[in-house]
Amino acid sequence: MIKKLLNTFLTLLLISCAQHAHAIEPMQNKSMFINGYPESAQISSLRLDFEALGFTGYKLDGVNNNSRVDFTNRIDKLSTNLKLNFSYTNSPSLIANVSHLKVYFNDNLVTVLPINERLSVVKNTVSHNLELNAKYIQDYNQIRFELVGYYDLKCQDYFSRSIWTEINKSSNITLEQKQLAIDSRLEYLPEPFFDAKDYNKLNLPFVFAKIPNTQAIEAAATLSSWFGAQADWRGANFPVIINKAPKQHSVVFITNDSKPDFLKDYPDVEKPTVELISSPIHRYNKMLLIIGRDEKDLKTAVTGLVFGHKIMTGRTASIEAINQLPLRKAYDAPRWLRSDRPVHFDELIDYPTQLQTQGLNNGPVKLNIRFAPDLFTWREKGIPITLQYRNTPESETLDSRLNMLINQEFISGFLLDKKDSLLKTTQTLLPLIANTDTTQSTEGFSLNGINLANRNELNFDFRFGVLKKGECSVAPAGGEYGVIDGNSHIDVSGFDHYMALPDLNVFANSGFPFTKYADLQQTLVLIDETPSAKALSVLFNLTGHFGAITGYPAHRISVAHLNEDANLNDKDVLVIAKPNSLANNLDEGSHTNVLLSNNQRAIKQALYNGAYDEQTTQKVHVSIKSSGDIAVITGFQSPLDSERSIVSLSATSQNAYTLLNNALMNSAQLAQIKGSAAVINSQGIKTIKTDKQYFVGHIPVHTLIWFHLSDHPFVLALLSVLILLLISFILWRLLQALTYKRLAEGDK
Repeated sequence: MIKKLLNTFLTLLLISCAQHAHAIEPMQNKSMFINGYPESAQISSLRLDFEALGFTGYKLDGVNNNSRVDFTNRIDKLSTNLKLNFSYTNSPSLIANVSHLKVYFNDNLVTVLPINERLSVVKNTVSHNLELNAKYIQDYNQIRFELVGYYDLKCQDYFSRSIWTEINKSSNITLEQKQLAIDSRLEYLPEPFFDAKDYNKLNLPFVFAKIPNTQAIEAAATLSSWFGAQADWRGANFPVIINKAPKQHSVVFITNDSKPDFLKDYPDVEKPTVELISSPIHRYNKMLLIIGRDEKDLKTAVTGLVFGHKIMTGRTASIEAINQLPLRKAYDAPRWLRSDRPVHFDELIDYPTQLQTQGLNNGPVKLNIRFAPDLFTWREKGIPITLQYRNTPESETLDSRLNMLINQEFISGFLLDKKDSLLKTTQTLLPLIANTDTTQSTEGFSLNGINLANRNELNFDFRFGVLKKGECSVAPAGGEYGVIDGNSHIDVSGFDHYMALPDLNVFANSGFPFTKYADLQQTLVLIDETPSAKALSVLFNLTGHFGAITGYPAHRISVAHLNEDANLNDKDVLVIAKPNSLANNLDEGSHTNVLLSNNQRAIKQALYNGAYDEQTTQKVHVSIKSSGDIAVITGFQSPLDSERSIVSLSATSQNAYTLLNNALMNSAQLAQIKGSAAVINSQGIKTIKTDKQYFVGHIPVHTLIWFHLSDHPFVLALLSVLILLLISFILWRLLQALTYKRLAEGDK
């Protein structure tokens, strides 16, 4: 028995040693990362509410008898058990047996539902739960409702108010999604990390083995701006994880000397490399590896990825060389309206038929446009638009219209031509509505027009008239078309660039002044020496936001620690740090120390001197010390360069960084960030005006004088008199000189 126990012990010891030796043996291949582990695929349930899907066609009638709700399917998901859960209310005037509602799924008829089948029922709300055949599901899916309604079998007027059915807003689609193990191929990029078919906010963790240095931060900021540009209006969140593998698709930054524990045996590289692998923790999740010999290589790998991903194939790609990328010019962001020439509408479209609409009321033509936020629009009537359009000819007795709106606000309207479908051209203006925010004006005059800092939606709504003959009329003939010609253009080339700062609303919504150059070539980020994961997440979310605004990766952004004497010359500076951050081991007169001293002053003004009555000229100083979670965003003029700006984002704790993140990622809260300082706590955002305005940009000298003296008419009048006297004196002296000259010539 003792001998048997001894043999068993020795066997177990040998197995343990063998397993330990295998664990520490350097990995010579990557097969486990290619294939992953064969565990069961995760299945999740999903509910898609019609309202969340942007559905607006709740009411169907005799003319607008079709409405549709669209939803998508990700590349890495398999959808099953689809159910359409909806209810609707019918007009009591509709006749049973002949009135009905058709339901289509991807143009396949699912069912026909009778209307008013039981006329004795007073409450005629009907509910249905329909199973949809999953074999019809595609990348882009559509459920369509079609009403066939009759209220009179002898005399049917399709424009009668008696014909209607209204779908309930609580309607939804439920389904189950099974995760798919897709191939690890770089040609799929940016999928599966970002899928354009997913309309939800992008949530993509960035993983580091340890707190990254400035070069690794620059690489991650560049990549976040690229993914942010892909996500666009969806928004993007980049949580930072240190030395842990997330249970979702993620990006991992590794060097030969710095690898997270779950990839500690991953082979070294000899060049900057981009690889796509299955997660060693969960094979259905993918990891995008940014690999380098050192942190400098990480920036090269990211730059190669964002500019060369379209030619990357297979599982891995090494960056052999990157030609010198040209510097971006001011205001040339791909998603901003160009300011050097008129911009044609066909340069702004996302798909070929975007400028065309069909039917009596089939929705307007929509265009999204962004302006440079510092366009100098003082005393301008509007931004000129040359509009060209055509439409199907109309009857002489009808009045059809084309209405133009900006952000759902009416601008102007035009009567459509009744005779032919030839191209019509008209000159109009996009009016600039005065901005009541005092940070946008000086001496009582508006500096900027409406929403120059935001993305604007320009709508062209064709409204076709219909001729009714007698008490009864047939359905419209159909074939009504309205087209905005692609040669229509909007022109801001005649506007200068000049604006009042600080204005945190402009920063929050357009990233200005940092996004003035789309590649952020003149932006410097100052961050704590050992930033927390949440502080880094704030930075990456912000650069992702910048990428969504410009549509271009911020590959020239610079990052430095607060304890460095960084070169602040000719830079707009973004500070992300705790309020009491100090620069150690630096001279008192160093640029960083001067900047931090001004930053401390701005934060204290925001926190302690913020309570005042705007109707009085004297501020009421209130000094308060608080131990709670609070974040402060401040903007002020650079103490080193009058043309440069500083924006500081400070948080007292890790929870305060979460408050800061939430404020920057929520559109409703973004609208509340304005002025020169914003204090964020658990109860919301408070805006404070802490500093005097300063101006950046350039305008002609005579305009500059008139603009800044426009609220001082007596000074302006005195200056005008002095200028006239000076001109008169010069003319008098000139005439006197000419007289002397003629007299001298006469003497000869």
